[in-house]
Amino acid sequence: MVRKLMAILLLFTLTLAACGQIAQPTPQFDITLVAPEDVPTTTFTDPVLAQGEELYTLICAHCHGYEGEGQLESTIENTLALGMHTVPALNSSGHIWQHPDQLLIRVVQEGIQNPLDQFPMASFSPGLSEEEIRAILAYIKLWWTDEQRQHQAQLTENWARRLEQLGISESTPTSATPSAE
Repeated sequence: MVRKLMAILLLFTLTLAACGQIAQPTPQFDITLVAPEDVPTTTFTDPVLAQGEELYTLICAHCHGYEGEGQLESTIENTLALGMHTVPALNSSGHIWQHPDQLLIRVVQEGIQNPLDQFPMASFSPGLSEEEIRAILAYIKLWWTDEQRQHQAQLTENWARRLEQLGISESTPTSATPSAE
Protein backbone atom coordinates (compact mmCIF):
# COMPACT_ATOMS: atom_id res chain seq x y z
CA MET A 1 0.00 0.00 0.00
CA VAL A 2 2.81 2.41 0.91
CA ARG A 3 4.52 1.56 -2.39
CA LYS A 4 1.36 2.35 -4.36
CA LEU A 5 0.95 5.64 -2.52
CA MET A 6 4.61 6.52 -3.16
CA ALA A 7 4.24 5.62 -6.85
CA ILE A 8 1.11 7.76 -7.18
CA LEU A 9 2.81 10.65 -5.38
CA LEU A 10 5.87 10.31 -7.64
CA LEU A 11 3.69 10.21 -10.76
CA PHE A 12 1.75 13.25 -9.57
CA THR A 13 4.99 15.15 -8.84
CA LEU A 14 6.45 14.31 -12.25
CA THR A 15 3.22 15.39 -13.95
CA LEU A 16 3.30 18.75 -12.16
CA ALA A 17 6.98 19.20 -12.99
CA ALA A 18 6.32 18.46 -16.65
CA CYS A 19 3.51 21.03 -16.74
CA GLY A 20 5.84 23.68 -15.38
CA GLN A 21 8.29 23.15 -18.24
CA ILE A 22 6.21 24.93 -20.88
CA ALA A 23 8.58 26.48 -23.38
CA GLN A 24 8.68 30.25 -23.21
CA PRO A 25 8.88 32.11 -26.51
CA THR A 26 12.26 33.65 -27.22
CA PRO A 27 11.96 37.44 -27.24
CA GLN A 28 12.68 39.01 -30.59
CA PHE A 29 14.71 42.20 -30.74
CA ASP A 30 15.04 44.39 -33.77
CA ILE A 31 18.54 45.78 -33.30
CA THR A 32 20.43 47.44 -36.09
CA LEU A 33 24.16 47.11 -35.59
CA VAL A 34 26.34 49.96 -36.75
CA ALA A 35 30.02 49.58 -37.46
CA PRO A 36 32.15 51.75 -35.14
CA GLU A 37 33.49 53.78 -38.06
CA ASP A 38 29.90 54.65 -39.06
CA VAL A 39 28.90 56.05 -35.65
CA PRO A 40 28.95 59.85 -35.78
CA THR A 41 31.32 61.28 -33.20
CA THR A 42 29.63 64.67 -33.04
CA THR A 43 26.95 66.80 -34.58
CA PHE A 44 29.10 69.94 -34.53
CA THR A 45 31.57 71.30 -37.04
CA ASP A 46 32.90 73.82 -34.51
CA PRO A 47 35.92 72.09 -32.91
CA VAL A 48 35.29 73.66 -29.48
CA LEU A 49 31.70 72.40 -29.36
CA ALA A 50 32.71 69.00 -30.73
CA GLN A 51 35.35 68.68 -27.99
CA GLY A 52 32.89 69.93 -25.36
CA GLU A 53 30.24 67.43 -26.42
CA GLU A 54 32.73 64.55 -26.37
CA LEU A 55 34.16 65.45 -22.96
CA TYR A 56 30.73 66.10 -21.45
CA THR A 57 29.46 62.74 -22.69
CA LEU A 58 32.52 60.90 -21.33
CA ILE A 59 32.95 62.69 -18.02
CA CYS A 60 29.80 64.56 -16.96
CA ALA A 61 26.74 62.88 -18.46
CA HIS A 62 26.61 59.83 -16.18
CA CYS A 63 25.82 62.12 -13.23
CA HIS A 64 24.28 65.23 -14.81
CA GLY A 65 22.35 63.46 -17.57
CA TYR A 66 23.02 63.23 -21.28
CA GLU A 67 20.97 66.36 -21.92
CA GLY A 68 21.99 68.15 -18.73
CA GLU A 69 18.74 67.18 -17.00
CA GLY A 70 20.42 66.26 -13.71
CA GLN A 71 19.66 63.25 -11.56
CA LEU A 72 17.09 60.82 -12.92
CA GLU A 73 13.59 61.74 -11.75
CA SER A 74 12.93 58.16 -10.63
CA THR A 75 15.80 58.28 -8.11
CA ILE A 76 15.20 61.71 -6.58
CA GLU A 77 12.59 60.68 -3.98
CA ASN A 78 14.86 58.00 -2.54
CA THR A 79 17.87 60.33 -2.53
CA LEU A 80 15.95 63.01 -0.63
CA ALA A 81 14.48 60.43 1.79
CA LEU A 82 18.05 59.42 2.64
CA GLY A 83 18.83 63.06 3.42
CA MET A 84 21.19 63.47 0.48
CA HIS A 85 21.42 66.18 -2.15
CA THR A 86 20.41 65.54 -5.73
CA VAL A 87 22.73 66.01 -8.70
CA PRO A 88 21.80 69.36 -10.25
CA ALA A 89 20.60 69.94 -13.78
CA LEU A 90 22.99 71.86 -16.03
CA ASN A 91 20.44 72.73 -18.71
CA SER A 92 18.02 75.69 -18.66
CA SER A 93 16.02 74.11 -15.81
CA GLY A 94 19.08 74.22 -13.55
CA HIS A 95 20.86 77.14 -11.92
CA ILE A 96 24.46 77.11 -13.13
CA TRP A 97 23.70 79.88 -15.62
CA GLN A 98 23.46 82.09 -12.52
CA HIS A 99 27.22 81.72 -11.93
CA PRO A 100 30.14 83.26 -13.84
CA ASP A 101 32.53 81.19 -15.94
CA GLN A 102 35.35 81.76 -13.47
CA LEU A 103 33.38 80.11 -10.67
CA LEU A 104 32.17 77.23 -12.86
CA ILE A 105 35.73 76.54 -14.05
CA ARG A 106 36.95 76.53 -10.46
CA VAL A 107 34.18 74.12 -9.39
CA VAL A 108 35.18 71.69 -12.16
CA GLN A 109 38.87 72.05 -11.30
CA GLU A 110 38.52 71.73 -7.52
CA GLY A 111 35.27 69.78 -7.19
CA ILE A 112 32.66 70.18 -4.49
CA GLN A 113 33.60 68.42 -1.30
CA ASN A 114 30.89 66.89 0.81
CA PRO A 115 31.93 65.43 4.15
CA LEU A 116 29.12 62.86 4.04
CA ASP A 117 29.83 61.73 0.46
CA GLN A 118 26.34 62.76 -0.54
CA PHE A 119 26.94 63.26 -4.24
CA PRO A 120 30.20 65.17 -3.98
CA MET A 121 31.65 66.33 -7.28
CA ALA A 122 35.17 65.12 -7.89
CA SER A 123 38.02 67.44 -8.79
CA PHE A 124 38.90 67.21 -12.48
CA SER A 125 42.22 69.03 -12.21
CA PRO A 126 44.82 68.28 -13.50
CA GLY A 127 42.88 65.75 -15.62
CA LEU A 128 41.11 68.47 -17.58
CA SER A 129 42.83 71.59 -18.84
CA GLU A 130 41.13 74.96 -18.55
CA GLU A 131 40.65 74.88 -22.33
CA GLU A 132 38.83 71.54 -22.07
CA ILE A 133 36.64 72.84 -19.23
CA ARG A 134 35.78 75.90 -21.34
CA ALA A 135 34.81 73.57 -24.20
CA ILE A 136 32.48 71.65 -21.87
CA LEU A 137 30.94 74.92 -20.68
CA ALA A 138 30.45 76.10 -24.27
CA TYR A 139 28.58 72.87 -24.99
CA ILE A 140 26.45 73.14 -21.82
CA LYS A 141 25.52 76.74 -22.66
CA LEU A 142 23.75 75.51 -25.79
CA TRP A 143 21.02 74.12 -23.49
CA TRP A 144 20.34 77.54 -21.98
CA THR A 145 17.90 80.13 -23.24
CA ASP A 146 19.24 83.25 -24.95
CA GLU A 147 18.30 85.27 -21.87
CA GLN A 148 20.17 82.88 -19.58
CA ARG A 149 23.28 83.03 -21.79
CA GLN A 150 23.14 86.86 -21.83
CA HIS A 151 22.71 87.04 -18.06
CA GLN A 152 25.56 84.59 -17.47
CA ALA A 153 27.86 86.44 -19.90
CA GLN A 154 27.19 89.68 -18.00
CA LEU A 155 27.97 87.96 -14.68
CA THR A 156 31.21 86.64 -16.15
CA GLU A 157 32.23 90.10 -17.37
CA ASN A 158 31.31 91.70 -14.01
CA TRP A 159 33.30 89.06 -12.14
CA ALA A 160 36.37 89.59 -14.35
CA ARG A 161 36.17 93.36 -13.95
CA ARG A 162 35.85 93.09 -10.16
CA LEU A 163 38.75 90.67 -9.84
CA GLU A 164 40.87 93.02 -11.93
CA GLN A 165 39.92 95.95 -9.66
CA LEU A 166 40.96 93.90 -6.66
CA GLY A 167 44.21 92.88 -8.33
CA ILE A 168 43.33 89.21 -8.18
CA SER A 169 44.64 87.03 -10.97
CA GLU A 170 41.91 84.69 -12.13
CA SER A 171 40.95 82.94 -15.35
CA THR A 172 39.91 85.35 -18.05
CA PRO A 173 36.51 84.41 -19.42
CA THR A 174 35.80 83.63 -23.04
CA SER A 175 33.57 86.47 -24.17
CA ALA A 176 31.50 84.52 -26.70
CA THR A 177 29.98 81.10 -26.88
CA PRO A 178 30.51 79.46 -30.28
CA SER A 179 27.30 79.01 -32.20
CA ALA A 180 25.97 75.55 -32.99
CA GLU A 181 26.25 74.51 -36.61
